[in-house]
Amino acid sequence: MDTLQENPATIIVLPRDLDYLWVEESRIFDRREPRLVLDFSGTQRIDSAALCAIRLLHETLKARNCRLSLRHVSGELLSLLESSSLPIDLPQNPTDASGGGFFTAIGGSLVDARDSCIGATSVLVEMLYWGTIGLLKKREYRKGVLGEQMYLLGYKALGIVALLSFLIGLVLAIQVALQLKDFGATVFLGPLIGITMIREMGPIITAVILAGRTGSATTAEIGTMVVGEELDALRTMGINPVQFIVVPKFWAISLTMPVLSMIGTGTGILGGWLVGFFYLGLSSSTFWGQLSENLHAEDVMTGLVKSIVFSWLIIWIGSYYGFRVRGSAESVGRETTASVVACIFIIIVADAAFSFIM
Repeated sequence: MDTLQENPATIIVLPRDLDYLWVEESRIFDRREPRLVLDFSGTQRIDSAALCAIRLLHETLKARNCRLSLRHVSGELLSLLESSSLPIDLPQNPTDASGGGFFTAIGGSLVDARDSCIGATSVLVEMLYWGTIGLLKKREYRKGVLGEQMYLLGYKALGIVALLSFLIGLVLAIQVALQLKDFGATVFLGPLIGITMIREMGPIITAVILAGRTGSATTAEIGTMVVGEELDALRTMGINPVQFIVVPKFWAISLTMPVLSMIGTGTGILGGWLVGFFYLGLSSSTFWGQLSENLHAEDVMTGLVKSIVFSWLIIWIGSYYGFRVRGSAESVGRETTASVVACIFIIIVADAAFSFIM
């Protein structure tokens, strides 16, 4: 990259996304200045068309004995430019917010947080709009896509949800039974395990499992489509990617998550009953009778509401991180990992909030 301490040059500050810049700014190919500088300080995304335009611009200016310089190229964009084999001398030390001092790093983090909030909110609003009001518009929807997604997101997760919920209910019941046995209160094992599984453990266990399974799969699928420029192809055909990809998953997980949560809750309670029957010697009538006496409709409704909200969080976070993928397959893996971590974190935060509300 050329240094900026030489002769004055024309500087063009590029926008955030280099998708359609070169169609609107094709006049830059007609410039006659001896030196042209492209400033990437505000650019976060660049597509293959823009890369080709940069190569063409370099060759055009070189034929006129002019020079093309790049500045403020981030590390991610630099790796993308290097992978495209551009005939331009790229900077060896890309611009990084952390290299400008403590306050610069803090400011860059705040700007990134703001952009992340805006991007996540945009995906959420589009998902809710196309999943509700947008369904009333006359558009062609893929036939059978809802059933396909319900099979992939719900039915195929049934076994792992039921098994893990059963094991967790079994372990939880054993730990509770050890304490109840010392106080002679083993009769309360049913209500303790049952209400805990219905209100708390059933929904959150199912949500964590689906966060690692469905959330990561959603991020990887959308991220791969971004890298393969399939989303650009959808936009070119006038198809909204959120409507085409996310909405079927949104409705599929909204319908299957409560069912999976109930199945997981049931298997967890079954594990508790086995502990009470074989370890504590409780009769089935005592276990189920105490549970039915202490269980209220509010407990069931709480677990149902939690499961639906958790399903929305999973598909929202998974989709958002998928749309954040930029550049290469490495970015797909990075965003998929971040998606699972963020999804589990937000689910636990939401569950804590529910504890104070319901």
